[in-house]
Amino acid sequence: MKAISKLAVAIIAIVVVIIAGVAGYFAMNQSSHQSTGAGQVSQTSTAQSSTTSSSAQTSTTQPLQVPASITAGGSTFVNPAMQVWTKDIQTMYPGIQVTYSAVGSGAGLINFLQGVYDIGAADVPPTPSQYQQMVQKYGKILVVPDVVGAVDIIYNIPGFNGVLNLTADVLAKIYLGQIQYWDDPEIQKLNPNFKFPHQKIIAVHRSDGSGTTFIFTYWLYISTSAWKNSGVGYGFTVNWPVDQLGNGLAGKGSDGVTQLVKQNAYSIGYVEAQYAIANNLGAANVQNPSTGQFVYPTPDSIKVAVENANISAINDLTKDLSPYLGVFLNVKANNAYPIVTFSWLVVKTDYSDKNKAIAIYLFLKYIATKGQTELPTGYLPLPPNIQNLILQNLKQITYNGQPVYTMVS
Repeated sequence: MKAISKLAVAIIAIVVVIIAGVAGYFAMNQSSHQSTGAGQVSQTSTAQSSTTSSSAQTSTTQPLQVPASITAGGSTFVNPAMQVWTKDIQTMYPGIQVTYSAVGSGAGLINFLQGVYDIGAADVPPTPSQYQQMVQKYGKILVVPDVVGAVDIIYNIPGFNGVLNLTADVLAKIYLGQIQYWDDPEIQKLNPNFKFPHQKIIAVHRSDGSGTTFIFTYWLYISTSAWKNSGVGYGFTVNWPVDQLGNGLAGKGSDGVTQLVKQNAYSIGYVEAQYAIANNLGAANVQNPSTGQFVYPTPDSIKVAVENANISAINDLTKDLSPYLGVFLNVKANNAYPIVTFSWLVVKTDYSDKNKAIAIYLFLKYIATKGQTELPTGYLPLPPNIQNLILQNLKQITYNGQPVYTMVS
């Protein structure tokens, strides 16, 4: 019996050990599965966290911060567009502040040359003399087209209905003082359906140095012998013969000319198209000397002039571009308005102030791209090949010799 009892105790002990071993195995196996599962959750959680973090970074991306101010000024021709651009660039890059003063193209180029302006704006490229002075001072400059516009001939003739027809010859004689009354036979012949009153013509022109005056007088110079042979010439300012007769009025800026025409019956003047549109002033049909057609200034007729002009030779914005002053004048094409022009911006290429260099690069790049889609009525965007030319030439803007575009791309 004692032997049996000892055997039973041994068997029971073995069973207990086996049960304990099996229980331990299952316990360890379950723990392993739980640990693995926990690792998988942790990895998933980390991935989700990473994705969330990346999304947060994407959604909170801030625009490039460039604390810099740009001082620009000149052309009143481009001023309505410039007011849009200066506001928009600050929205895109809050640190960039652009101040633009519409003081006239002549003052814009002079102030740039004297270092008062970072950007000079004009309706014509710098003259050869101005270009040489700028290069001598700054080493290299960029002369950048910023928009296409037209010079409208505006008028205020009480009782006149329809659209006034005018030629370069008649306009020249008005500003020369050779045609003094609205019922002059030469005007009447061009407009047979209206009997003009015997009223003196008040010829309004700019009082300040003006690129619009430059374009207008240059157009008269190349279009009619009456002006070419008069000795008046062309430029930012001229001596107007009509003033000597007491029939001329001078207004400061395009807005000044516009207001004088609005306020004075039987007056005539010349302004950028946007000023005529904004002030509900009639514009004349102007004869294109190359075609003989009388053409009204519309987006389509301006576009015809641009599309048919030979601008392929404009391939380097660092050189003297004064030979292209009249590239859009009197273009020989059906329905091409004859007085069309680029407006231009002038900047130096190398800067010692890094933020200034970056800000000017970004502002000019904006004007050549997005800015062309936000133009007020009366302007046309730059041709695509000119836009591309600008973007290539802007790569020449440097900070102490280092290309700026590599710092912002």
